Amino acid sequence: MLSMLLSQIAQGEWFVGLALLFLLVPIVWFIVAILFCIWVYRDAKSRGMNGALWLIIVLIAGIIGLIIYLVVREDKKTAAPPPPPP
Repeated sequence: MLSMLLSQIAQGEWFVGLALLFLLVPIVWFIVAILFCIWVYRDAKSRGMNGALWLIIVLIAGIIGLIIYLVVREDKKTAAPPPPPP
């Protein structure tokens, strides 16, 4: 896709290349945002936090929400070791 975009710009069809670029950037950003939301949800759940709440915060606030989550997230909770046999 990128090579097609660059070849069209090089051939003087800059308008078509620019239009493709304007279509490509939001699609890539949307995919990255969804991946961030999935990661935040799973990470929050593994830390004993409310995953759905953090997913919504990151979905609404975007990169700022992700930074806030990274600052305030709690340490991972480890399972307690099993008691020794009697």
